[in-house]
Amino acid sequence: MNCLVRISAVVLLCGAVISASSAAAVAAAPVLVKQCFIIEPRPLSHQARGTQIDYIIYGKKNAASITFLVTYKNAQQNFVRTVTDSGNFAPGVEIQHSFSLYSDVTYAGKQASCVPTKVKWADSTLWIAPSH
Repeated sequence: MNCLVRISAVVLLCGAVISASSAAAVAAAPVLVKQCFIIEPRPLSHQARGTQIDYIIYGKKNAASITFLVTYKNAQQNFVRTVTDSGNFAPGVEIQHSFSLYSDVTYAGKQASCVPTKVKWADSTLWIAPSH
């Protein structure tokens, strides 16, 4: 009986480890955001000039579009917006793009958060971030 309990415990533990590692692999974003910041205003202006996102695509196939959830906080409010970068993006190459996103808000520093939420691959398949 004691042997049966031990075997059952080992089987359950192995199953839990396999499930956890599979979930982590599925949840891992195929995009690494290296830099994300709000661009400083021009002299004598208080309006941000946009958003800079530098990132790398992981995997073995080209991406056609990447959607980011970008959050920014200034003195008036917390902003949450999305921006999509479209093109033909090869894996392993750093992409550095500026967007007009947040060019309509009062600048309150560079700090922003950029999280990839969707990747459309060149072969039309999709990766969508799991909801938290």
